[in-house]
Parts: sequence; structure tokens; C-alpha cells
Amino acid sequence: MAVISIEIISDVICPWCFIGYRTLQKAISLYQKTYPGGSKDEFVIEWKPYFIDQVAPESSVLINDRMARRMTRPQIEAAQTRLKRVGKSVGIEFAFGGYMGSSRLAHRALYFASERGGSQMQCALAEVLFRYQFELERDVSGVDVVVEAAGEAGLDGDAVRVFLEGEGGKKEIEEEQNIVREMGAKGVPCFVVGDGKEVVDGAGDMEEFFGAFVRAKGSA
Repeated sequence: MAVISIEIISDVICPWCFIGYRTLQKAISLYQKTYPGGSKDEFVIEWKPYFIDQVAPESSVLINDRMARRMTRPQIEAAQTRLKRVGKSVGIEFAFGGYMGSSRLAHRALYFASERGGSQMQCALAEVLFRYQFELERDVSGVDVVVEAAGEAGLDGDAVRVFLEGEGGKKEIEEEQNIVREMGAKGVPCFVVGDGKEVVDGAGDMEEFFGAFVRAKGSA
């Protein structure tokens, strides 16, 4: 049995990060079903923070208004059409009518999830946060929404609220993000497979991930 580690450098307000994670999940399932001995291999995923907004916005804005800061209306429509098409292929039903703000609280909650429940709990919370933001049009920049998401993922909502309303995780996520940027990360998503042996930049596809798993196992 091999243990294949995966670091996901991501921001929960990045739609391509959601797509990339769903594609990764499908690739892991395919690998464990089809690669010789793959069913016995274990994948350990760790989420690392990246802030698309290096300066946290003071308030949330409509997603369309946010996109309009750097795109024309036809460009926005084309981008959303593509995201919906690609998203549907991995089981995501994108909706862009909601608000979007700072992802700091969500990253702190992910740090809390890792400390309390390890890889599985962190992944469960990441999935819920993505779904809230991009399918249910729920702004994950607020404490109440993040606490609700944490409870749905299986965490103690009251404990998460105390953590977020205090200073919990603030220093740690800033330090982790600085390390990620010092390593050269300039965008997300980025998937580091097998203790840095393989890197998949961008949302990736099944073949890229599958190949990275095979090579990481071979060099373990």
C-alpha cells in the first residue's frame, strides 16, 4: 500500500478550484478502481490557503458586479457559460446570482477542520463551502454561513463560532499563504502530489491527475 499525499492550494471563492477538486475526486476514484493495487492506496489531502484578494474586501458584492470590474458583459456571459458547461461535467450546477466577499473566515474554518478532524474533515468542509458559494448562492464571507457550513460538514458549530469570533487561525493562515507564495504559487488551483514530486497547475483533467498518481507512487 502506498500513501499518496496531495496539497491543494486553493481559494473557496475560486470556481475553477471547485471544478479542480471535483475532477481530482473523480481521478482518485478511477485510479483506485482501475490501477493495479490502487484500491489499497491511500490518499491524504491537505488544503493550503491562497487569497485571490490579497487585500480583503470591506464588504461583499454581487458576483456579476465583481466580474464587471475586469470584464465586459459579453466576456462575463462567455466565462459563466464555460464554467457552467465544465462544471456540469463534474456534477456542479453553478449559479452566479449571489454575493461574494472575503474568504478569510472560510480559510480559518478549514484550518480548524484540519486541526480537529484531519484530512477527511477538511475535505468535507471544503466541499460544503464550495457548494454554498457556487451552487446555493450563499456568501461564505460571513460568520453565520461559515458556521452553518461547518456544522453540515460534521464539525461542532459552536466551537467553530468561538474560534472564528476570536483570533483562532488568523496568524496561521497568513503564514501558510506566505509560504505558498514563496514557493512560487501565483494562481489557483494548484495540486502538489506526492510530497512535491508532481504538480498539476490549474483545474487539471483526469489524465493529468491519474498520471501524477502513478508517477508519485512509482517514486515513493
